[in-house]
Formats: sequence, structure tokens, C-alpha cells
Amino acid sequence: MASGLVGTRMLVDLSSDLLMPLGPPPQVVLDQRWIWQLLLCLLSLVFTLRLIGLDIAGALLTGLMLCFVIIMIRDGMQDLSKYALVYAVLCGLNFFFDLLPLVTELGGRISRTAEPGPGAVIDEGTRQDVYTLTTKVTPFFAWEEGIIYNAQSLSMILSPFCMALGAYLSIYAHGEIQRQVQGILAEDYEDFARALPRHQALLLQQQQAALGSLPTGPRNRGSGAAAGEGEPIRRPGDPTSARTTFERFSGTPHKLAI
Repeated sequence: MASGLVGTRMLVDLSSDLLMPLGPPPQVVLDQRWIWQLLLCLLSLVFTLRLIGLDIAGALLTGLMLCFVIIMIRDGMQDLSKYALVYAVLCGLNFFFDLLPLVTELGGRISRTAEPGPGAVIDEGTRQDVYTLTTKVTPFFAWEEGIIYNAQSLSMILSPFCMALGAYLSIYAHGEIQRQVQGILAEDYEDFARALPRHQALLLQQQQAALGSLPTGPRNRGSGAAAGEGEPIRRPGDPTSARTTFERFSGTPHKLAI
């Protein structure tokens, strides 16, 4: 039971290492490094615009995505395989939530303000307060509104574009890495399949020699054996005893008494 658990644990660890290989990604992904650097610059711009526009929550979220990009492209993009899939999911979610306000306010940004009006006391001492709700529609970019307003508008346009670009790059990189892993696994399986018959033949000869079924002297020339008669039989452990083809046993059989 313990050995089975250990074997399962080793298999899981081996699978995890194969699914997330260490080292740089494939060359086709490395060729897109300049696009990742462009994404880094755009995210830095969005982070600055959101700070200017006093959008603290949006600036923190953009800063988190910016840190992910820095980690993935440093040291020759060796850590890209670890975070590509996670970054793709985060970019997809951010793209959806950034696109909704952009679509609703692209034709004009709507702002509402509530101002208290004169209050009055009605029957039985109940007070009634009146508020005036003012709705103002301004163009998406308006220089008379100030730098904060326009910084918010520009960040609303750039943020969905950055998230869409990040999702594309990470999904493409993850797909190429998975194809590389599948190629490595296919080569390993082919090598294992070619080596398996040799191992089985060698194991069969060692079992027969251990049971005493192999003759110790020259083969009987009258038994009709093929070429190679009269050669001494090599013992297990001899590095030249491994055979690449299966040969029928032509010696004297022995039956073990139980």
C-alpha cells in the first residue's frame, strides 16, 4: 500500500513537471517578446492614468497585472509557462468588466448629483426632505472638464485593449508550450516502446538461467539447432549476454518438484 502511494506521488510530481516545463518557452513565443514589452508599456501608462484620475482601485488592479508581466518576461521568459494560463484568465475577466462601462459611456459620460432641497414638517411631526437629482451628459473627451476627467476617459479605452492583448499573448504562449510538451512525451513513449522488447527478452533469459534450464555446455548438434551451434552459453550478468531477438529454447527441459 505504501509503495503504491509513493508510486502515485512520483507519477503526479512527474506529470506536474512535464505539464509545466522549466526553462525558456519555444522560439515562436520568444519572437513575440517585443509585443510583451509593448504590453508592459501600455499597462504602465494605464496605471499612471488611473492614479491621475483618482481611481485607486483600478490602479491597484492594473499594477497587479503589470507585476505579472514583469515576472513572466524577465530572465528570458523562463517563468512564462507557470503563469500563462492564470494570466489569460485574469485578462479575460478584466476585459469583460472594463468593456461594460466603456460601451455604456462611449457616447457620452453621465454624471448624477443629488442636492438637498427645502424640507418641510407635515402632520404628526413627520419631516419631509426633498432632494434634487441632476443628470449631466458630457462628451467622452472634454478639455474643459480638466485633466482628471480626460485621464479617466483615456484609461477606460486603453484598459480593455491591454487586457485583450494580454489574453491573446498568454493563450498563444500556453498553447505553444503544451504542443512542445506533447512532442517531448511522444518521443519518450517511442523510446520506451523500442526498448521494451529487448528488456523482456533479457528478463526471460535471466529467469531461465536462474531455474537451471539453460545448458552449461555446447548445444547438441543433432537437435537441429540453427547457426551458432557449439558456442558456450553466456551467464546472466555478462554484458554480452543481452540479445535483441527471441530464440527458441533447444536444451533439455527440467521440471521442478514441489
